[in-house]
Amino acid sequence: MYLHIGNGETVRVRDLVAFFDFDAMTVASISRRFLSDAEKKKIISDCAGGELPRSVLLVSDEKKEGCRILFSLLSTAALRARLESGSND
Repeated sequence: MYLHIGNGETVRVRDLVAFFDFDAMTVASISRRFLSDAEKKKIISDCAGGELPRSVLLVSDEKKEGCRILFSLLSTAALRARLESGSND
């Protein structure tokens, strides 16, 4: 099953590790450091189309044997609702 995360982007639900509120991620210093390190490793994909994202998704990446980070315009509440309903359009 796939989860539509906005801007025509989808992720496999089985690869979804976690998702977080973007504002909350930028408050704590450890979260900011995590995002900074991810940016240096070039594992961040901006699926928000250059706009301010509302959520941060952590997705496993089998090819790189690690994780990648996606920014989404959808809120965590919208992502959770899509997961719970099974509606991923």
